[in-house]
Amino acid sequence: MSECRPPSDSCHHGDREGYDSRTQTHAHTTAARLEKHYSDAFPVSTNPNKRPDRTDDGHVTSHEVAHRSSSLRRTAAERGVRQTVDADFHHPLEDYLGTRPMRWLLGFVSRRRRRSGKTIIEEVIESYRNPRAAFLTRLKYWPLHIFIDKMRGSVPAATFRKRVAEHVSTLRGLVVTARSVAEFGLTVPQRFSAPLFSVWNFTNLCNLRCKHCYQDSAHAALADELTLDEKLDLVDQMAEQYIPMIAFAGGEPTISRDLLPVLRRCHQYGIHTTIATHGGTMTPHRAAELAEAGVRYVEISLDSVHPEKHDAFRGQPGMWERTVRGMRNVVAQEGLRLGIAMCVHQGNVDEVEDMLRFACDIGASCLAHFNFIPVGRGLEMAAQDLTPPQRERLLQTLNEWMQSGRIGVISTAPQLGRVCMAHAPAEGLQSCSHAGAGGGVKARVVAKYLGGCGAGRTYICVEPNGDITPCVYLPHRLLGNIRRRRFADIFRHNEFWEVLCDRDRRTGHCEVCAFKNYCGGCRARADAYFGELNAADPGCIFNEKHWDALVAAQAHLETAVGVSSAPVADREPQTV
Repeated sequence: MSECRPPSDSCHHGDREGYDSRTQTHAHTTAARLEKHYSDAFPVSTNPNKRPDRTDDGHVTSHEVAHRSSSLRRTAAERGVRQTVDADFHHPLEDYLGTRPMRWLLGFVSRRRRRSGKTIIEEVIESYRNPRAAFLTRLKYWPLHIFIDKMRGSVPAATFRKRVAEHVSTLRGLVVTARSVAEFGLTVPQRFSAPLFSVWNFTNLCNLRCKHCYQDSAHAALADELTLDEKLDLVDQMAEQYIPMIAFAGGEPTISRDLLPVLRRCHQYGIHTTIATHGGTMTPHRAAELAEAGVRYVEISLDSVHPEKHDAFRGQPGMWERTVRGMRNVVAQEGLRLGIAMCVHQGNVDEVEDMLRFACDIGASCLAHFNFIPVGRGLEMAAQDLTPPQRERLLQTLNEWMQSGRIGVISTAPQLGRVCMAHAPAEGLQSCSHAGAGGGVKARVVAKYLGGCGAGRTYICVEPNGDITPCVYLPHRLLGNIRRRRFADIFRHNEFWEVLCDRDRRTGHCEVCAFKNYCGGCRARADAYFGELNAADPGCIFNEKHWDALVAAQAHLETAVGVSSAPVADREPQTV
């Protein structure tokens, strides 16, 4: 457990090579008002024991869980059943993807061609099994088309075309991945040349005042928010880097006049766009406008299946009815999918399965579990955070629903990837990232490189004023600002790049975890409680002793979190 230092008025400003990255709490935030301190130092672990069976951090170790999973797999194999996949599973494809010839090839095919303005990857996949493609193009890429035939396995060619060739954002993601392996080689976790996913807090303006708001949104926009021209230029910069997906959040993004023009610019590039909203503004007309602008997924927040609880949390009577009405309008709009976002805390943890059933009944395609993090206004309700055993039970419930196929499930808790590895069947679904899951053994390979916490590595956050941060829950860790530097430069050159990409620099059990390739611990939760980006994630069952220390040391927690009550203790027997 790291030492918590007293608040300081000074902020660290990166000075290497002109970096403008720094640690800073903005004046309008709850963190600034509470004088919350975040350290600029990321001390490495001094624990000489580097084994996953060490008991220093939790009452259960990752070694125990991995061993139990391996035993289950061996027993199942004796019966001719593939039950689970080892945490150290290795696919033959990994042996040559990172070789020098393959890296050269990936770099070559991911460069933009001067004549067409496209990469060879795009030309190859767009012309694959496409009778409308020029004959000479199909002939030129015929050997690569044969390679695709072998690699797609049992997936029908028509399905491959629909999911990849005709899905521009997927193509963009392949280009980013190819460029990343070409530059960095195959690394665990994979380092990326550009993020695969960006959350854009479009404005600080919101007509609600939710108790847990990570953004400290208010009833007015910030004075220095980006202009429309600056927003459009940022889209151009992100498109230049082949970013495949942007999720627009807030504040409340749908009440910004700039939203539709920016969405349309994204659509021109084939960037996949989604909207996160409280749903109260989602009229049939608004839903139609979003669909016309290229949006395909709308995520609406609902805190409780009980109207009075949701309204109290959101600070406005009648909000539950307006939100649910907005959900129905999304479901009714052709071209839009509905997701329900639920931030789970002590006040609603017992409603999760009711919410899952509600989501199925209303026609949602997905439930998005948001890991409560004490940041923003959430700093003042840290006592409502889940305990490690509660979170473990929650993630196992989410995994069961995910494997059932009744509804899609995603989670911002990186531990869901580990739970899938330990409990899902070999051909079952695996959480691969913050925003998706895949099926079968190949998904486990993807999760090894892509999965777990992606803050500042696979995804970033754009703040309303152009600040770039590693995550929406890390608004105080500024990578840079687009008014000072280009987006590509900010992502790759900042003070936090190394500590976020290197999971060997973690402390607590996150350092030695048998599942760290699939998880890595939530960096925002670690930073929220210990003020250090590389600290142990105290929300994980394997770090429960660190959580116990937080609960026991009330004065320690008051300094670290800025509240006068400790998290709720839960010492029920746990199973993992």
